[in-house]
Amino acid sequence: MSGAKVPTLLTVLAGGFETQPEAFAYLLQEAGRYGLSFDLADVDVIQSARPVRLAHYFRPAIVARIEALMGAADTVIVVRPSTLTARRDFPGSGSDLRLLGRFAGEIIEAEQDRTWR
Repeated sequence: MSGAKVPTLLTVLAGGFETQPEAFAYLLQEAGRYGLSFDLADVDVIQSARPVRLAHYFRPAIVARIEALMGAADTVIVVRPSTLTARRDFPGSGSDLRLLGRFAGEIIEAEQDRTWR
């Protein structure tokens, strides 16, 4: 059983990476430049089936806007509210990541009282 969908403001970044691990590693490196740490569970690196996967977070009009803003980038990164999104100047100039914007979306909150067997 899944948790409830919760409205939230999601930060969307774009860049060019050959693999998801490469994108995660770069994101960790960039965060380190600012002395930030974050939970990788707050980040979704999307390379394939982008419109379908973005639709899990955003309305169709926002998905289309994100796709248009990506330009030549092949990777989109969706970041839940976290230390990364609290820092308004992240990513900074000179980064291979580009801030596409902050968009209204939804996330699924995990059930807190779930007992796993």
